[in-house]
Amino acid sequence: MKKIAIVLAIAASMGASSVYAGFGSLSSIASSLSESVTGVSSSNMDINGFFTQAKATNEMFTQSRTALASLLASKQDSDELKAKQKILKTTSDPKEKEAIQKQIVVLSNTVLEASQKDEEGTVAKLSALNVEQKQHLLDSARNFVIASLTARELAIGAKQVGTSVIANPRSLANTGMSLVEAKSVVGDITGIAKNSTMALVEYPKLFKKAGIEFKMPTSSADKPKVLSDI
Repeated sequence: MKKIAIVLAIAASMGASSVYAGFGSLSSIASSLSESVTGVSSSNMDINGFFTQAKATNEMFTQSRTALASLLASKQDSDELKAKQKILKTTSDPKEKEAIQKQIVVLSNTVLEASQKDEEGTVAKLSALNVEQKQHLLDSARNFVIASLTARELAIGAKQVGTSVIANPRSLANTGMSLVEAKSVVGDITGIAKNSTMALVEYPKLFKKAGIEFKMPTSSADKPKVLSDI
């Protein structure tokens, strides 16, 4: 089994720095979770590994979407996204960080949804990107795909993890999370998995129409790119 190496440059909080996470294979995590469903075993469920991987995946998914949005947005929205990201790096207040992160997610969603509706305009924007922007686009798209593939694998056991931690909240002791936070992470991963077609199908098609060659990752074990500001 290949070990998963998630490399994150979390623009929301760490700029171009990276976090390396090797948590064992997702397949082994999913296998132990499946055993708990069938009643074979629940003692070997890797709860800590699941949540560590899930949080890293969610961070990469959010960051890659924001990077794509900043490239496809109007100048006003792109400047706003960049400004919010800069503020996020300088604030240390947890509540302020959470509020800004939510604003970034909402604006990114708005931009990407609009880009899907205006296919002709989006293809034109993609075609007009300079060399540096296109490379940033490809790196962002690569991470977007890897995060989506990882979420699909994690989602196999997400429901079982949720059920397990509700039944035994003490199993979260080594994760540093509350039950509410854990349920939120499970929901995030499930949501990413359900909405993965944007990363896996829709945007690759738009890239092709714009004449941009994108070698799409085929495995969650593929190495992500470190994204820096542009």
